[in-house]
Amino acid sequence: MKKISIIAAAIALCSCSATKTTDAAVDLNGEWDIVTVDGNAVDTTKTEFRPTLGFETAKDNVFGCAGCNSINGKAKVDAAKQTISFSEIGKTLMLCANMEYEEKIMKALESVKGYKAGEGCVELTDGSGNAVLQLKKQ
Repeated sequence: MKKISIIAAAIALCSCSATKTTDAAVDLNGEWDIVTVDGNAVDTTKTEFRPTLGFETAKDNVFGCAGCNSINGKAKVDAAKQTISFSEIGKTLMLCANMEYEEKIMKALESVKGYKAGEGCVELTDGSGNAVLQLKKQ
């Protein structure tokens, strides 16, 4: 089962990065799987639940799962500038056996300032334009 998850993550990474374009528009609305954190593939065998992010841009809402706990908060998206400003990010307080990705995802969210679009995926970037989270549309 571990091999299948790792292979699936590798395929998702390859399909996203191979078709990436920086000037394509993206609609962030909906739910996305978190496939990389700081350039490293997420190994879902080390999470309680699949890490996800979801956006409701008209309501400035963000929601999801960091691998164990649910995430909720505000996400102000400026599609013209491709910027995101997260605020009031909170999460539930469950304790899971492995919190490795939980901590990495929450830390990455703190540094997100923008995004770059690709074919079916998006990279959330820091203030320098470096990808901190890569998302694949569900």
